[in-house]
Amino acid sequence: MRLQIDNERSTFKTVYNRKPIRDMKKRLLLLTMLPMLACLISNSGFAQQIHAQQIKSPIDEVKLYLTAGQMYHHQDIKLVKGRNKLIFSGISAYADPQSIQFTAEGNYRLVSVSTEMDFLAAESFNPRISVLKDSLELLVANLQDIKDIRDSYLAEKAVMNTNRDLGGNSENLSVEEIRATGTYYRERTLEMNKEITKMRKQELNLDRMIEDTRFQLVELNYDENQRSNQVIILVDVDQPTQLTSILNYLVSDCGWAATYDLSAADINQQVNLKYKAQVYNNTGNSWKDVSLTLSTADPRLSASHPELTPWYLSYGSINDMKSEGGYYAPKQANAEYRQTAVFNINSANVRAYDNYYLGDQEISNTFNFNENKTKLKKTQAVGNGTVQMRNIDISELTTEFKIEAKFSCPSDAKPYMVNVKEVNLDATFSHITVPKLDRAAFLIANIIGWQDLDLIPGPTNVYFGGVYVGVSEIDTRNVSDTLRLSFGRDDQVVVLRKLKKEYSSKRVIGNSKKDSYMYEIAVRNNRSTPIAIKIYGQVPVSQNSDITISIDELSSGKHNEETGEVVWSLKINPGNVTGNEIGYTVKYPKNSNVVVQRFRTVSCPSF
Repeated sequence: MRLQIDNERSTFKTVYNRKPIRDMKKRLLLLTMLPMLACLISNSGFAQQIHAQQIKSPIDEVKLYLTAGQMYHHQDIKLVKGRNKLIFSGISAYADPQSIQFTAEGNYRLVSVSTEMDFLAAESFNPRISVLKDSLELLVANLQDIKDIRDSYLAEKAVMNTNRDLGGNSENLSVEEIRATGTYYRERTLEMNKEITKMRKQELNLDRMIEDTRFQLVELNYDENQRSNQVIILVDVDQPTQLTSILNYLVSDCGWAATYDLSAADINQQVNLKYKAQVYNNTGNSWKDVSLTLSTADPRLSASHPELTPWYLSYGSINDMKSEGGYYAPKQANAEYRQTAVFNINSANVRAYDNYYLGDQEISNTFNFNENKTKLKKTQAVGNGTVQMRNIDISELTTEFKIEAKFSCPSDAKPYMVNVKEVNLDATFSHITVPKLDRAAFLIANIIGWQDLDLIPGPTNVYFGGVYVGVSEIDTRNVSDTLRLSFGRDDQVVVLRKLKKEYSSKRVIGNSKKDSYMYEIAVRNNRSTPIAIKIYGQVPVSQNSDITISIDELSSGKHNEETGEVVWSLKINPGNVTGNEIGYTVKYPKNSNVVVQRFRTVSCPSF
């Protein structure tokens, strides 16, 4: 063999024949490419053999943010060797495609994650649609049968009407024959008219039933189209295996708001605070026995780190300060996916409308179809939802509440109550009264250590002594170490403010007028325990050099010269009455008109 090869080589060198060289190069190239071709063929065959399976996995866990929610599907999945296509159907159309995450325990390779709308999903998720479709076909068939029978009667009448010439010109009929023929025509015509009238009534009833069925089909498709989204997962495995998978994604059109019940038996008892949440779901997927977690976090925070900006301090209340220095505003989330979802849902609704309301069947004019069609079109358009939003200020530190009991909530955009937690709080009670504006004493609970309660702003139903007092508001923005919650009016503390006429007067002295006012403020404690009360009064403040105010009496009240506010801080024993006086004099030019008293505007009948 070696000699032969050497001979061939010497021949090559002697003859310079290029063809054998080219053939040898082709063979070597082919041998080099064989492994690559085998790999490509193998991969091509592998890519073509994709095992697909449809997965209907219910939502079993929800992390609910204030204006969004994180949905979780836990599912055991069996995979075959090679590439597997997992189609999770019945997903909300409002799911954010960029937020979808798929994880599992086991050996697998995640190839891709994608979403697409399934416009045929409605019937598979709601078996009632199939029943109504069968009913619609049966009703339409019955209507056509009745129309065919009525047309046959009309055809028979037309034939009889064309043969009303009894004898023609070639035959004379006797009186008996004429009578018999006339009787036959009369009886037969009456019989046919009764049947035609009966069938017209049946057509009218069937028309109404068909329209109602079509309307119901469109309604059902509208509800189901909101969850016509499907998530498609491609995974590769080297051998048959079973995975415990978790699919989660962010979805809009759901959220929660805080609400509270605040109650106390007496001013020397603890305050009971029930922390509740009003949850709404308008995602298209109903939640049944899910594990619920409420969160104050922002699920759409930017992945980029924040950057500090100068933090300038100035005088003013916390309400007047804007979250600029020391804070950062996350970038607004891209809402294009939701606009696409709304467009797809509306397209699916129009398709259902065309299929069930228009179709290929002729629609009777006996039913007011145009009016019903207009009404249907208006009700099926998907908009921004019916839940009104409001802005609240909450702490930057996020809080989560794990709800112990399983929670169920339909997708109807209505609020459903969830109990978050209940605590008993130590509180000191005090009273506040502003008798110039309202002759009532308001009971205030002062709570220390409220920061540990993770409260957020929300309305509060207030109960005192087992009686409903009214609605207050928990506002956590302008409080420091003490949270003050109003328990409404206390009828057992009586406040009186009256003008002492003997010390009040209006006089003219030279070119000036002097108006003097003296008021007595009395508070009576009808409770069996002492009370601490703050009484707020007021004297006017001049903004004109021609007007001067002099204070005649304050009864040891603390006076703020800038605002004119006067405050008395008192402790009143049970059954005691305390009295304070506030007096002032206003001096101004006699030709000027100075309004010292304030008035309020109310409505009354006009006769």
